[in-house]
Amino acid sequence: MSAADVLVLLFTTGLAGTLVWYFFGPKPAAQRAARTGGGQDVTVVVRGGYTPARIEAVAGVPLRITFDRQETGDCTSRVVFPDLGINQATPAHHKTVVELVPPHAGAFEFSCAMNMVHGTLLVTEPAASDVITPAAAASSPAVASVVEDPAAQEAAEVHARQDEIRDLTRRVGLGAVLTAPVLFAVMADSVFGADWVPGLLLNWWWQLLLIAPVMVWTGAPVHRTGWLALRHRAADMNSLITLGTTAAFGYSLVVTLAPNLVPADVREVYYEAVGVILTLILLGRLLEARAKAGTGEAIRALIGLQARTARVERAGLTVEIPVEDVAVDDVVLVRPGEKIPVDGEVLDGSSSVDESMVTGESIPVSKHPGDTVIGATVNQTGSFRMRAARVGRDTVLAQIVRLVQQAQASKAPIQRLADSISSYFVPGVIFVALAAFATWFLLGPSPAFTLALVAAVAVLIIACPCALGLATP
Repeated sequence: MSAADVLVLLFTTGLAGTLVWYFFGPKPAAQRAARTGGGQDVTVVVRGGYTPARIEAVAGVPLRITFDRQETGDCTSRVVFPDLGINQATPAHHKTVVELVPPHAGAFEFSCAMNMVHGTLLVTEPAASDVITPAAAASSPAVASVVEDPAAQEAAEVHARQDEIRDLTRRVGLGAVLTAPVLFAVMADSVFGADWVPGLLLNWWWQLLLIAPVMVWTGAPVHRTGWLALRHRAADMNSLITLGTTAAFGYSLVVTLAPNLVPADVREVYYEAVGVILTLILLGRLLEARAKAGTGEAIRALIGLQARTARVERAGLTVEIPVEDVAVDDVVLVRPGEKIPVDGEVLDGSSSVDESMVTGESIPVSKHPGDTVIGATVNQTGSFRMRAARVGRDTVLAQIVRLVQQAQASKAPIQRLADSISSYFVPGVIFVALAAFATWFLLGPSPAFTLALVAAVAVLIIACPCALGLATP
């Protein structure tokens, strides 16, 4: 074994060990939430990621996390704690407060609406000094979101999502237009052996000219989140796509600019693979963004079903008040043709109620004293008095809206599986690439270094367009 062989073996072994430590070793210390009166406070800056991405808090102590979002785009327009049932909008260039009480010790992940940017809430068991007295809890200052108007918040979300859809549409459109001729020429020539393909489309310099904007601009959202994950000592499918397309584009660039550095039998370019992979990934995100925009419209339609006012008996008088002011146990009067303002129980009178917005059944349901009625359903023929049982966020309609919002931003089981697998798959691909490089350098034919480098790059290129990466979006 020559000195060069020993050096390469030591280098690849040391690099593999460094990568094991980098991906699986102890993570940097999390930023601990500051104690303020009877609670905990921490601020997370949202700009290309979460800073800090790891925060530490104490179980059982009220926690206020201020998300200071300093960017636009649909990706970070919401923050989701899937294990805690939290799905909070984070409008662009605003500070949004998420309030919770960590239930128990453990690690709770939080992510953006598109599951691209990730953070971790590390919860520890409380110490004796962390026990909160009632007096301390009462003196804890109340913290509210800077966004005060829900309508303005909703409008900001809609505007941000529309901007994101327009941006993704432009990126996908450019990627498809520039990739299509390269893909068509390469497939027709290499697969079908067509001799009528214009030589210009098979020219490496021409392919570079077409695919370079796809690599740099179309794939920018993928590369940004992919490198961000690697910088945070994590790995996801964006990281794998970024590594694979970067390796493919870089190798193709070397073959185009300096073909003599590569043996003749491995002088291949992979520009079409780079274009297709990035365009398909962005197309998946565009479809997802459009689906979420449709869900947002459905949520607004659900909210629009609610009655605006209610007639309530107070101090012997019947007064009309905003539905938000109805309290539990208020007696509400409902007349024919009106929407039932809140959930409750019929006290006297009878009628038929159209409950199709909840049950899907078009036939009205008869209601008599003692029967329950649901807010936002439509009273048909008679009048009745009812006692309010659930108001505000506790009504059936509010719960439906909340469930739809949670479903909109929550992870599907396959996404959780993909994230879990990719955290090991991506480092595994890198290790296999290093092993391929070392094996070809030590045992392969001449020129050993060049062929070893080609083998390592080939591993990264082949691993990139895997079914896990393309199918999950």
